[in-house]
Amino acid sequence: MSKRMARVLEMLCFCFALLASCSAQKAGSGPAPDTAKSGSARPRIFQPGQAPQLVISSDPSVQITAASFRVASGEEIEGMERTLEKYAAAFENLSLPEVRQVWPTLDRQHEAAFKKVFAAFRENHWTRNMGLECAPPKVTGETATADCFETLTYGKTKSKLQQAGPTRVSILLKGQSSDWVVTNMKGAN
Repeated sequence: MSKRMARVLEMLCFCFALLASCSAQKAGSGPAPDTAKSGSARPRIFQPGQAPQLVISSDPSVQITAASFRVASGEEIEGMERTLEKYAAAFENLSLPEVRQVWPTLDRQHEAAFKKVFAAFRENHWTRNMGLECAPPKVTGETATADCFETLTYGKTKSKLQQAGPTRVSILLKGQSSDWVVTNMKGAN
């Protein structure tokens, strides 16, 4: 395997480590994307008919009950869907400014990781398609959690596309006026 190919594979592994465990260390519409898609509309991110699952915390100080959250309303789901579509498009466009629009609290560590991943895609001239499939979000106050599967399809030609994922990721969102923004992403168990 050539050094360049080894570096590319390393960058892809890094990319999915970033996307799968974006903030594991922490405690607590734009231009059309340059992708391998055939111009068809992106599939719905939030899949109807899936009930949110109650996650039991190993932290005894955290008390989670079914009453701690509610299922998002149709209007809230539509807003979150738009936000996550913008995130996927920002990734596909390799645009850090677009990522910051939907994730304004993006920290330096993750910003640097996005820069490295985006540079690897540009260097290899790969097309890319970010797929997100999420269960209906759980809402608590002005915040929501969406448990998702993230898949990245990439390559130089449509006939030789590769796929990484699906990877489980938990996406935290915050309501702002009539819109939503991403506040955190982390790998999910």
